[in-house]
Amino acid sequence: MNLGDNAILVADDLSDQERLLLELMATPSATLLGAVSDILRTTLFGEDPAGWVDMWQARHNLARVEWLDGPELAHVVAHLAAKDCEGTIEGVPGLRVTSCDDHTAKMLWLGAAIPVELHLTRQLS
Repeated sequence: MNLGDNAILVADDLSDQERLLLELMATPSATLLGAVSDILRTTLFGEDPAGWVDMWQARHNLARVEWLDGPELAHVVAHLAAKDCEGTIEGVPGLRVTSCDDHTAKMLWLGAAIPVELHLTRQLS
């Protein structure tokens, strides 16, 4: 199969280059970002939507989320932090708050073999 100048891979197994790229991409920080985006998909674009959102893994044990305007940082941290609500875990299981101010927060995720830091930043226009 060929779409323009790019050859679509159709083999039943991964190439060596694909395996290498997956080792770089499929990290604990990427897993954490998946859990975070699942919870924030409505929070950051609800009643007071963010102007933009960016998420990336800076290292295998460090993830970052930034957004413009939108919900207050404390509101986002409260949604993300693991909490026991009458015997049901809500938020991201294993995610703990380590620091939080008006514009930045740091959290630590204990849900992987190595702890992963999550840095949150709310930019203002």
